[in-house]
Amino acid sequence: MLIELAGFLASRKEATVNDVAAHFDITPQTARALLEHWVRKGRAARIGLEQCRQCAMRCGKSWQAYRWIEGRDDRPDGVATPATPRVKK
Repeated sequence: MLIELAGFLASRKEATVNDVAAHFDITPQTARALLEHWVRKGRAARIGLEQCRQCAMRCGKSWQAYRWIEGRDDRPDGVATPATPRVKK
């Protein structure tokens, strides 16, 4: 499910915990735990309401959104792309 989540977030660029929970039919707590995996890996970041692009209003709701971090050479599943092979150290 982590790979599917990475693809979902990468395609949308950003999503709320509730978006992820609804898409994968899981609880918000489970969605948050899965999203935090990608935060720890440096592939996603938490964003606050001031950075949210969900709407023009600043509603002040207490929810959290996540943004996929673009520009990494490797794919979300950890497999190197042909253009950028991993070098073992």
